[in-house]
Amino acid sequence: MRKHGFTQLLSDPCVYICRDHKGIVIITVWVDDLLLFASSEEVMIMMKDNLKSEWQMTDLGEPSKIVGIKITIDDRSVMISQKKYIENILIKEGLERANLVSMPLDPNTPLVPNPNEGKVDQSNPYARLLGELQFLANATRPDIAFMVNRLASYMADPSL
Repeated sequence: MRKHGFTQLLSDPCVYICRDHKGIVIITVWVDDLLLFASSEEVMIMMKDNLKSEWQMTDLGEPSKIVGIKITIDDRSVMISQKKYIENILIKEGLERANLVSMPLDPNTPLVPNPNEGKVDQSNPYARLLGELQFLANATRPDIAFMVNRLASYMADPSL
């Protein structure tokens, strides 16, 4: 990638970026899939040709889904959603009929210490659910990140 002018991001090792006088190109990599973003159609075509000259690739056109994230593109925006993933979690947890709320957990809700003062078995359904919610928070739902992280921290040491 370096020979094509790309720099790997320090904040995310799966993202590469290239800026020059022609424009900007961003490539995200997930195992053997990648998404290519470019500032113009001309830059996109040039970069695809460069990549195809070095690696065997299949151009699947505009993306509609990657790693379970639905992608909707129109003239003015790019939207990402994990609606199906969320629905599957709700069904698995028996919460498909739960009431919608605008705030998942009031940040002022106190989390009380574990009266047993012992470590809790962290391989339980609650830990699995927090992991699934963490994936959501990182990928498409930053609005739940604070509460998911707060609950995960509490679960790691409920005596605090």
